[in-house]
Amino acid sequence: MSSPATAVFVHGGWHDGWSWHLVRELLDARGVPSVALDLPMTTLDGDAAVLSDALAAIEGDAIVISHSWGGSVATLGAIGAPNVRHLIYIAAVLTEAGHPTLSPPPVPVEGRETLRSKVVIETNTTTVIDREVSLAAFYHDVEPSLARQAASRLRPFQKTGYAVVDTDAVAAWRTIPTTYVVCADDRMIHPDTQREMAAAAAAAGAEVLEWPSSHSPFLSHPDLVADLVARRAGSTSG
Repeated sequence: MSSPATAVFVHGGWHDGWSWHLVRELLDARGVPSVALDLPMTTLDGDAAVLSDALAAIEGDAIVISHSWGGSVATLGAIGAPNVRHLIYIAAVLTEAGHPTLSPPPVPVEGRETLRSKVVIETNTTTVIDREVSLAAFYHDVEPSLARQAASRLRPFQKTGYAVVDTDAVAAWRTIPTTYVVCADDRMIHPDTQREMAAAAAAAGAEVLEWPSSHSPFLSHPDLVADLVARRAGSTSG
């Protein structure tokens, strides 16, 4: 029997690799190796290079799991990696290669209000997060002490990270088997916006799932994330 693929976790904007720690503990118990990246969040191509380098260092197959902003990193950084078996986007930005995000500035859509405008604070060079508001925007279904711990770790995101990268490369999700997970109780990226991105992925052959989760299922429902990752990684234990 072949070994399970290595799970490579790509965090969202303002977060770090720690955000996946509960999922990784569950995967450890199943014998699924994993790596959680810490992205510099300075430019999209810089972050994508961190992922590309991590994939190149893995012996054997890998799967890439991305969240929120990390979806753009996975879309660009997994291109051309011969060992990537599967991509998982969790409430993640899914666009063409080199397009970093759906904003800024957010384009208001009637009926799709989120807490983004309340939680994101603009400075001259960065965007930062109001940590108190993040408890409602990111973590409203997370155990309160864990939510506050997560909020305390949020980092600045450089506005240069929103710049489009000029590339003719085909988005990784168009060529690699993909699963898109819609978080149906998300207050940061509206679930209907996620469903539109999921539909684009489905048109290219992706599987689409919905979970009753906030923007942060890796903290509120780590078992759901671990179960999905273990299945895609090829683990048969647990």
